[in-house]
Amino acid sequence: MSFHDRRRMTATTWALVAGLAVSAGAQGADGPASPHHGFLGGPWEILAKMGHEGAAIRLPLSVRDENQPQEMDAALPVMGTPLTIRAKRYLPNLAWETKAVEDPDGGPAVRLSLRGGNLHQDLWLGGRDRERQSISAHVGGVALRELPARDAAVAAVEKLTDPNTVGILLVWLRETDPPLVYAAQPGESVTLPESDWRLTFVRYVPHYSIDRATKEVTNLSEKPVNPALEVRLDGAGREYRQWLWSQFAMSPHRLDVPRSSRLEGLPFRARFLDFDLTGTAGQYLLAVTQDRQVFAFYLKDGRRHLERMKIGQRYPFSDERYTFAVEELCGAATVADAWKNSSDVLLHPAVVAEIAQGAQTREVVLELNKPCHHQTAQGMLVVLYRRVP
Repeated sequence: MSFHDRRRMTATTWALVAGLAVSAGAQGADGPASPHHGFLGGPWEILAKMGHEGAAIRLPLSVRDENQPQEMDAALPVMGTPLTIRAKRYLPNLAWETKAVEDPDGGPAVRLSLRGGNLHQDLWLGGRDRERQSISAHVGGVALRELPARDAAVAAVEKLTDPNTVGILLVWLRETDPPLVYAAQPGESVTLPESDWRLTFVRYVPHYSIDRATKEVTNLSEKPVNPALEVRLDGAGREYRQWLWSQFAMSPHRLDVPRSSRLEGLPFRARFLDFDLTGTAGQYLLAVTQDRQVFAFYLKDGRRHLERMKIGQRYPFSDERYTFAVEELCGAATVADAWKNSSDVLLHPAVVAEIAQGAQTREVVLELNKPCHHQTAQGMLVVLYRRVP
């Protein structure tokens, strides 16, 4: 796993430091000031080879001042392949920051401010990036749920205060139309419009598991570790059952029908969004519609509460010394990590480079002594920025 991938994963977890501190992976943080470290300095080179075996090719790097960021113009053709590595910029002190970039194909994103004690940090949650959909700690957490911009979505959200509601089900009758939105209450049924199908919410389990021998579904705990909803479809004397998983990686989940079933080619798909607050004190679930309406769903004094959120309004966690607020909201965006140079001191040297194959390029950030792996049609290309031995 690369450093960049590890940074994305840490966006979902808080660390306990001096009471409570947020992991630096969620939002790039500048390192502490320190003097120039001579052992970090040059001479440097970029080393590249296909796979971990075989001979490597080397590109010496020339830097005028190791304490100053500067443009670079050096190329390293990877012999025997159509690949070329181009060094574009040198950074003496690399840092990462998280940004929301407008994207018409993206989902809602919110910037949270976390405050209290030694905690003073902002971070982004993204509705369509599973690794960025939530943060959690022993005092509570915040998770994001994306909903369409429809009155029906607001009506379904308002039913979350009903103890029988376990989540929200989205149903697409046609790919080109917005989804139907239903509050999921086990035992209840709805008739899908423009069809003869009746949809029943059969049962909900917060911690879905299945016995491999018996194929029976079991619930391992009351905590929402793997929330799942079973639905049943009835129409014209036919019946079909399907489990939908809120956290399943392939979402929304298509209701694929086995070839042996008479319902082959079912013309719609569905996705289940759980709103289960069990097991975590100070937990908030944010329902964000695509037209930028935000609702906060949480427990207080043992009761469910739901309210529209205002930008800047602060909410306490279970330890009321710590709070959060939504400071910024984007309707359609992608949350991404971006590099920057945080100071003109040699602390964390890096080279911003491109791996080019014809007109296609991929930007990579080469950190000192950290291999970068790039999969190509010719095999795995391994690139390393290091001191000359």
